[in-house]
Amino acid sequence: IAGLDGPLRRLGEIVPEILKSIGPRVRSELYELTEAWGRAAGADVARCTRVVGFNRDTLSVAVESAPLRQEIEMFRKPEILARIRAEFPRRKIADVKCVLRALESP
Repeated sequence: IAGLDGPLRRLGEIVPEILKSIGPRVRSELYELTEAWGRAAGADVARCTRVVGFNRDTLSVAVESAPLRQEIEMFRKPEILARIRAEFPRRKIADVKCVLRALESP
């Protein structure tokens, strides 16, 4: 194929290299989102939650209790979203999804 440099390689050889190169960026971004979450949600909420992922435009957060999950989703989400968007403007964050999960000690 015109424009290719070097020999053709199997997909199985290329994918691990790509994932290895992307990994540090993803971890760095997740760390930055975790820090921004802590500031946006406040210390009281941050102690009982953990950022567990970011997919497309939704930040997923593990919450250790159903009452806290309900408080975040029903009352505090707009305020937290506004703060985290201000803290992390380079990423479009449309929603926060709370998942009930026992948290490990940090």
